[in-house]
Amino acid sequence: MSSTFQTASPSLQKLDPLKRVNYTFGLVLGVEEFLQSDTYFLAKHYLENRLLHGYGTVCGLDVTVQTGLQLEVQVTPGWAINPKGQEIYVPQLMCVQVNDWLQANQSALEAALPGPAPSTLNLCVVLCYRECKTDVVPIPGEPCQTQSSSTAPSRIADSFELMLCLDRMGSPPLGSPPLGSSPSGTPGAGGLCEFRPPQLEDDAIRAVAWLLSQLQVSTTGPFLTSEQLVQLVLDLGTLGSPPFLASPPAGPPYAVHASDLSQFRRAALRTWITKVRPFIAAQQGAGPCCPPPERCVLLAELYLNLNSGWIASSVSVDDSLRPFLIPTRLAQEFFIEDPEAATAPVAPTANCVGITAVLGNPIAPATIVGGGGASGPYTFTATGLPPGLTMSSSGTISGTPTATGAFNYTVRVKDSAGNTGTVTCSVTVTAAPTAACVSITAVQNTAIKSATMAGSGGAGGPYTFTATGLPTGLTMSSTGTIAGTPTATGTFSYTVTVKDSAGNTGTVTCSVTVGGAS
Repeated sequence: MSSTFQTASPSLQKLDPLKRVNYTFGLVLGVEEFLQSDTYFLAKHYLENRLLHGYGTVCGLDVTVQTGLQLEVQVTPGWAINPKGQEIYVPQLMCVQVNDWLQANQSALEAALPGPAPSTLNLCVVLCYRECKTDVVPIPGEPCQTQSSSTAPSRIADSFELMLCLDRMGSPPLGSPPLGSSPSGTPGAGGLCEFRPPQLEDDAIRAVAWLLSQLQVSTTGPFLTSEQLVQLVLDLGTLGSPPFLASPPAGPPYAVHASDLSQFRRAALRTWITKVRPFIAAQQGAGPCCPPPERCVLLAELYLNLNSGWIASSVSVDDSLRPFLIPTRLAQEFFIEDPEAATAPVAPTANCVGITAVLGNPIAPATIVGGGGASGPYTFTATGLPPGLTMSSSGTISGTPTATGAFNYTVRVKDSAGNTGTVTCSVTVTAAPTAACVSITAVQNTAIKSATMAGSGGAGGPYTFTATGLPTGLTMSSTGTIAGTPTATGTFSYTVTVKDSAGNTGTVTCSVTVGGAS
């Protein structure tokens, strides 16, 4: 149960895991028949574990660091399944004194890491399956045999091996643990475990789960096709052969129609099972769909800060890459409670806002509010707004319209998860307020008959008026009445500014001629 233990396992090279003993009357039973029977049922059991459930920590096996007089890494009791499908049971708390381990392995570490002593060292905690032959009993033998040759173990006990390995990837020989150059799967030179266990399938499983999570129901494209999704899954196992088809839409996330989501998930998982998983198994040195020879499983990574002389001053633990298995019951309950498992995501939307728009007048800023989807914050874009009006990313419409008419515009809403939805709104830009010029008979030094202008358009009255350019002696009241006594002759152009009830303004240019006195 320490890092110095060596793997002990029976030789089963002549035994076929696909054959079981056909017990018939008169069959002579020898050791090989019993071994064959064990091999068949153990292989079935391991295969079921591995192919139907996977591998990783099942219960317990928490990795912690204890600080005190010495730095100590502890592993709590628990169960795991290794990549071969074998159960590994750790019945009691296990610990290792970090600096004692460093001193015991200093020569091997210096050989594996040439150059100046590092200031940091990355290790990993690895749990492996092993078997131990136990319960020695006497066996019949020839005369004059020694005691050791006349006894044999009568039981094979499941056991385990906990090791600290260098946290680095490599191409170790097949048959695990991947520990240096020994073809038997034992530690490399000096007893140092030089490589972490490969996790090709676990990495690929995480990748395909992440890919499926990036399929987002949307009402706007561009949309991912089933063929493009299959290609993305194949690329996870480097089975793709680009250019297999047109590149997928920009992503992740990838937009799909709500009606296609279930079909796409089936296509992705079918491709994973039928093509990618067998390919990955072959890459691990096993036949297609066969468990790999790896017998170890990663529990955690350790990051050591070192002082001079290979003395650790601190240790931190990261078990985020640890493979683990959850019970079917927990997966069932999670599925029942997960609202997203039963319903497709609802596209985000927004409510249209009322806008009073008058030509040439700045509108009062109006903000659209998003809702639905994966919740806010929401971002907005718009197309089709009247010339002169714009929408900010926060949904605020502002500006000064430069054309009249009724305009339909489309708002695109994006939620915090990148899901998008659209809503169509409308705005009408009315003409600016105006007024009709009035006819005035004007004679120098003679009071005119007052004339009143009438406003129209815009947001309606009451209207107010101002004027510039009237002949000297004439004035306009705020109600639009022109009165007074002109003191100069000539033809005068004057500009009237009309303001409606909402404060919108418009201008009109008129003229008046002042004649001389007779």
